[in-house]
Amino acid sequence: MDSPLWIDKYSPSMGEFPQEELRYILPKSQEMPINFLLYGPEGSGKTSAARIIARGSGVGGDLIEFNISDLVNSSKKEIVENPLFSGFISSKKAPSGSKTSLIIHLIKESASYPPVSGGRKVMILDNFESSQGNFQQALRRIIEQYHHNTQFILTTRQLWKVIPAIRSRCYSVSVGGAQDSDMRRIIRNILTSEEIEFTEDGIEFIVDRASGDIRSAIMYTQAVAERKGEVTLEGAIEIVRDVGIEEPIVELVECSLSGRFADARSILESLMITSGYSGGELLEIISKVVKGRSDVDPIAFALVLGEIDFNLSKEANSIIHLTHFLTKLGSL
Repeated sequence: MDSPLWIDKYSPSMGEFPQEELRYILPKSQEMPINFLLYGPEGSGKTSAARIIARGSGVGGDLIEFNISDLVNSSKKEIVENPLFSGFISSKKAPSGSKTSLIIHLIKESASYPPVSGGRKVMILDNFESSQGNFQQALRRIIEQYHHNTQFILTTRQLWKVIPAIRSRCYSVSVGGAQDSDMRRIIRNILTSEEIEFTEDGIEFIVDRASGDIRSAIMYTQAVAERKGEVTLEGAIEIVRDVGIEEPIVELVECSLSGRFADARSILESLMITSGYSGGELLEIISKVVKGRSDVDPIAFALVLGEIDFNLSKEANSIIHLTHFLTKLGSL
């Protein structure tokens, strides 16, 4: 997409969030100089809500955003050479230890500087579920040390991955997925504003495929509109099937259902070790892929899905549990 992303162009204002609870909480949250933990499914609006809280704090240029997933999946060299971080981790300041130590150093240095505006600084830590226990323990100490001038806002898709010591220092806000009716309204408003013709069945297909993920619904809509010049059912089916599901995960499911478990295990390891997917992320996408198939018993699949979701919540070896899950999937 060469044009501006619609997810940025049409980022909701405080009163435009589809979730009624957020419309009630956001105005109040801007008056509270406390730390926040926003949790909910992918694409539900957590980052947009965090930015609204930050803007309401009057921080101006004193807003710092870190995507923890991006940092964790970057090499130490890439972090050090990133010009965005040069003021905090120059060659003289960069610690010589692990990548985790470098990321902790980066956040601590960022939090320690006094706000330029003279008010307070806000630091958004996005995709916090990607952090490990030792990182979170270090962050707990940073929050305690710099609470007087830095407000922390964390977002996560998996609340259970946030240690109690962090949760107890934040005001937790649930950001649920949008209702289908709200998503239809949002898409219609965007297409009308962009003067793009559409059909209701085209919008319905996009909403169904997005499964409550507002960000995905808007990105699917933009992809269809830019490639087809309109949003219809035929265009949505063609385009969204291309961009909506990760091909390796589709192949992963195909290998499992056909009994090629060695191939499935190889793809799984590549996705987790090389591409950096977490077990929870893969489980979400696999469930979306299987949901669209007619050759899998939905009740049997739901039972298997519940079992693996429980096992992953215990933070055991994700690859072992997901391999077991793929084996069970092949027997359904």
